[in-house]
This record gives sequence, structure tokens and C-alpha cells, in this order.
Amino acid sequence: MASSIVGPIIGPSPAVELAPAAAGCVSRVADGPAGVPEGWPKFLDEPMAWVGAQFTDESDFIHSLSESDLQEAENALLVFKALGLDGDCVSRDNFPLPTLGPRLDRIRQDVHRGKGFGVIRGLDPQKYSVEDLTVLYLGIQSYIANRHGRQDRKGNMLVHIVADNSSKLKAGHHRHSTSPITFHNEEAGDVVSWLTRSTAVSGGKCIIASAYTVYNVLATSRPDMVRTLARSDWPFAL
Repeated sequence: MASSIVGPIIGPSPAVELAPAAAGCVSRVADGPAGVPEGWPKFLDEPMAWVGAQFTDESDFIHSLSESDLQEAENALLVFKALGLDGDCVSRDNFPLPTLGPRLDRIRQDVHRGKGFGVIRGLDPQKYSVEDLTVLYLGIQSYIANRHGRQDRKGNMLVHIVADNSSKLKAGHHRHSTSPITFHNEEAGDVVSWLTRSTAVSGGKCIIASAYTVYNVLATSRPDMVRTLARSDWPFAL
């Protein structure tokens, strides 16, 4: 995932041993075919198959914007605003970043073909209006993922993660709560990004895990789970 944030560190997950015993899953379902589905890999030997212990140096995934980077982004903001377009129309074509852009391209390659995540720091949310901050965020992320996915049934591209006591979904939906949540997959989009507009007094830590490593653990220790997850009759809801 690619994240543009200024607050909490998005840190890699703890190291995961691929041995069945370490994975905590040693039993197999007796009936049914053995192994992963036909044609599926038994092991993913890819850069996205990582464990947290590999990333001892934060510079491997944290990218800080310099003063010149910020000035270039602010200049791009002025260019975009002069066009009179809605914020969701921002793209690398109308948000020019001649110097920062190539660096963002390298992050994009790492997100799509490398380890799959990154952190961009340096934007001060207090310096900009909500509208300008949003365009800056979308303009920068357009160099990493240039299409916007739908977050819910209403077609919203952006959603806010806040404590909302008025929401009927608050008890079961992490978007309306600031309470801790378990590991989960995001509902929409191949690349998900966050913009931190304020830092929590406590908490705020985000932990990610490699889906490729999770697959390798399951393929090694519980291929029956892989077969179950590979079925096409799973319900999908936004």
C-alpha cells in the first residue's frame, strides 16, 4: 500500500516464520484434495513476500519531503486551481512535479512491483485549508496510483476515519470508530492510502502485513484454507 501521512509511523509487521509450527496451524482437513488449487503457486518468491524483521532501517520505506519538494507541490496546487477543476480531477497531467515526480515514480514502482508499501512525510496539515490539503494529497498520490476507487455504495472516493457516535454502523464499522481493529483487507482498491490530518493523543499505530507472506504460510501449513479462500462464492459488500 502507498500512504501519504505525517503522523503515526506505518511499521512493518513482526517477523513471521514460514514453518507450520510457527504459523500455529499444523492440522489439515482430512477430506478434499491436498495442496493448493491447481495452477496456484506453492510459494511466492517475490519482493512483496517480506517479514517485518527485514526493515530495520526506516529509510527503506519512509520518504520525507524537503522544503523544495513542498514548494514544488504548492506551485502545482496553484497550477491546478487556476484550471477551475473539481478536486477529484487532479492528475499528474495537471499537477506538475518535475523534480519530485521522478522520486514518486520510484515509490510507485516499489508499491506495485516491490515491497508494496511506503510512507511519505512532510506535509503540515495545519498550514493548508482542508480543500488545498486534499488536492495536495491527491496530486502527490496520483503519481503513485492514478485511478480512484469507490469506497462505498454512494461512490465516495474519500472517507474520513473519525469517532462518530451518530453512526448506526459505529459498532461494526472501523470507519466510524477510533477503537483498535484487527487485521483486515480493505474493501476497495488495489492500493489504499491514508492522509493523517491530526495525530491522536494516544494510539494511532498502524501495522501492516504482507499478503504474500500470509499466502506462503497458508500454502505451507493450511492449503485447505487457500482452497476455501479461492472459491468464487464469497459475498462482497461495500
